[in-house]
Amino acid sequence: MNAREAILAAVKAGRRTEAPPPRYALPAWTRDMSVEFAARARTTAAEVHEIAQIDDAPEAIWSILVKQNAARHVHIPPGSATSELPWQRAPGLSVKQDRPSGSDSAVSFANYAIAETGTLVFCSGERSASAWHFLPGLEFVVLRRQLIVPRLEDVIEALARNGTMPATVNLVTGPSRTADIEQTIERGAHGPRELCILIAG
Repeated sequence: MNAREAILAAVKAGRRTEAPPPRYALPAWTRDMSVEFAARARTTAAEVHEIAQIDDAPEAIWSILVKQNAARHVHIPPGSATSELPWQRAPGLSVKQDRPSGSDSAVSFANYAIAETGTLVFCSGERSASAWHFLPGLEFVVLRRQLIVPRLEDVIEALARNGTMPATVNLVTGPSRTADIEQTIERGAHGPRELCILIAG
C-alpha cells in the first residue's frame, strides 16, 4: 500500500456512518386549495377571475381589456400552448406573436400554483420561454384548477415525479414591484405592473 492509498484508507475508516435525514411530515391540507389560492393572490394585488373552462379565456380577456379601456390586442409566444386557445371567439381581440413591450398585454399558462402563498409557477420548456413573464405591462395567466397544489413542497415533488427538471422555474407572487428607491412601492420594476389570473375548470 502506497502513501496515497494509506491516507484514503485512514480517511474511510474514520468516517462515521450518518443516519439518513428525517422526513418531516407536513400537516394535512384541509382548506379548499382554489379558494385559498385566489384569496392569497388577491392580497398581492393580483386580479383573479373564475372561468368555466379553458376555452372561455379569450372572451374573458377581451372583456377585461374593454373594461380597462386598454388596447384590444395580446401577445402570445410563438409555438406556445396559448396559440391553441379559440381566439376566434373574441373577434374584437387581435393576437400577436412578437415580443411584448411594457405597454402591451400578454397571455401565458401556469404550470402550477401554490395555495399557501398565492404563487404561480412557470417552468421553462420548448413551448414556454422564461423571459416572456418579464416583458409585458399586463400579464394574463390561465391556470387550470387541478394544477393548484397546497405548498411549494408539492411542486417540487411533482417536478421530481416528471423525471426531468426544467432549466428554469419562475415563482411569481403578484405583479412586479420594488421599494428599493426611497422605500416607495413602484410597480413594474422587474416585470408586469398588472397580473390577471384566470382560474379555469
